[in-house]
Amino acid sequence: MYDLLKGFSTGQMALLFCGGFVSLTVVGIFLCRPYSQRWIHGRRNANDMIGFSLQSFAALYGILLGLLAVEAYQDFSAAKDAVSKKALTFATLYHDLNGFPMPLREALQRDLHDYAVEAVETHWPEDPYAPAPTGASPTLRRMMTKLLGFEPSTKTEELVHGEVFRQVNVMIEQRRLLLASENAGIPAPLWAVVYLGAFLYMLLMCLFDMERHVHLLLSVTTALFLGAVVFLIAALDNPFRGGVTVDPEPIIAVRDRNVGLAK
Repeated sequence: MYDLLKGFSTGQMALLFCGGFVSLTVVGIFLCRPYSQRWIHGRRNANDMIGFSLQSFAALYGILLGLLAVEAYQDFSAAKDAVSKKALTFATLYHDLNGFPMPLREALQRDLHDYAVEAVETHWPEDPYAPAPTGASPTLRRMMTKLLGFEPSTKTEELVHGEVFRQVNVMIEQRRLLLASENAGIPAPLWAVVYLGAFLYMLLMCLFDMERHVHLLLSVTTALFLGAVVFLIAALDNPFRGGVTVDPEPIIAVRDRNVGLAK
């Protein structure tokens, strides 16, 4: 279900979850109120039992949401750190390539610039619903072919060649890591449990018997906070598409700073 939210901005997702939870709660109160008074409360006030059940349920559901929020934030932080490391690798390679003779140096610098453009288009596509690529990067493959075909003639070129070869392999690993992180979100069955828990929580809130304005105030406040927590988890679940996304600025800054080398 989260795939449907990839094209939503942070504000849109916040409005969807918070507004949706509040709306469902208000509608649920008006729909359940006549039946709950007739079937549940009757002569005996069942608020105490509903409150006890809600308290037990809230403890278990709160633990689930807390664990998911921590996991989502850790995954987001890991993706952000991976992007920073990728930008650092770009910057290092731009300078290391100066150790190669012309015209290989110019060709590799052009390829590196092309890969920086490709990386931004791959991990932050204009179409958020576009499938993530699964094959190898053609630009990195082209760079590897040129490096494998180069025969160092001096000790300096041999050292530079080995270091650049290692850095290109690091970029390949970083690319696979970022692509994997796009599909490493919370599994769909776990999302189903989250939504089921939210529905049951709001249903229990709707079953209380109290003055209508008090019932609405308490239930709407709880639903608003519950929607905000689920929104937070959903917004951080995919760090590249929809909601809160990792900023590609570190890679763009390195690419634009060294654009003259690629011409």
